[in-house]
Amino acid sequence: MKSHQSSVRLRCRPAKAARRARLLAKFDASGLSAAAFARKHQLNYTTFAAWRHRSAQKKQPIAFAQVELAPSEPTYLTVEVGTLARVRLTSADQIELAARLLRCLQSPC
Repeated sequence: MKSHQSSVRLRCRPAKAARRARLLAKFDASGLSAAAFARKHQLNYTTFAAWRHRSAQKKQPIAFAQVELAPSEPTYLTVEVGTLARVRLTSADQIELAARLLRCLQSPC
């Protein structure tokens, strides 16, 4: 009688998992494309792509990331009230002062 093998997916051995993790870390630091990295390390590209996909699914999404923006041209907001007044705000600290000024322009302070 023939025995049928079930299509049970086996988990890889710890040594293979460790090798895969090392290769994925090397890839992240390499700056190479996935195809170039797989070629360089003699990996089947489809297998390597599957490793990357599974690894990305396991990672927790980043809720917040600190970024630094390059200096740019100064930005400002200009508020014009007809020909009566024009206020240029160059900082968020000036918002309250501009709001008080606009209230005074609407009615006597």
